[in-house]
Amino acid sequence: QMKTLITIVSIALILGCNTPKDEKTEIITSVLSEEINIDSLGLEKIFADSSLKSVNASEILELTQNLADTSLFSGLDDGFLRLDSIKKAGGYENYLAHLDIGMYKDIRAIHYKDLSIGDTKTVKLWGFDYSSYEACPYANGKVVFVSVFENGKNTACVPFCYFQNWADAPFYENLKTNSMLDKDGNLTLTEHQTNGGVDEKDKDYSSQGTSKLQLKLENGVFRRL
Repeated sequence: QMKTLITIVSIALILGCNTPKDEKTEIITSVLSEEINIDSLGLEKIFADSSLKSVNASEILELTQNLADTSLFSGLDDGFLRLDSIKKAGGYENYLAHLDIGMYKDIRAIHYKDLSIGDTKTVKLWGFDYSSYEACPYANGKVVFVSVFENGKNTACVPFCYFQNWADAPFYENLKTNSMLDKDGNLTLTEHQTNGGVDEKDKDYSSQGTSKLQLKLENGVFRRL
């Protein structure tokens, strides 16, 4: 009987070790506290809200720690930090007096809201409002990012909703998005593009297109679906 009991216990332990874990529980400890939908009009309203607090330089360093170098908005963080340093030193007026092609005229950063994911993870929504010197090439836009923190450590940073206008006469490109982050951590970004210019025969052209990006928040990072 003792031998039989040992055999049963051994089998139970083996089965327990080999039983697949609940994937949903392993991937996301719990659902997001709120669903977020933002389109270009919503983006304008966010940056027009004077009650939203500004984001400082040290926070920017943490928030953008995992922003990919290939991101459309890579480099905005460095531009913000440089301008922030100039402003704090009292040199912003002099900086504006010497603006040149390709230089940022201003970049400001705001905190939109935080969402909780269980006890250890937090999703921070924040963004940049930026514009460059008014000469070709010229760019301006607004972008809200999603940054994920687990136990206070940044694990992900991705652009969530944005619009951007770019021009270098006679060429131009406009981008705008409709974006959703649902309670299960699914991020869907639909980008609408318009661009145009002059071809090699000096004929004007323009085109429009739409693309979709779908990501899922898994274990503190976003995976492409």
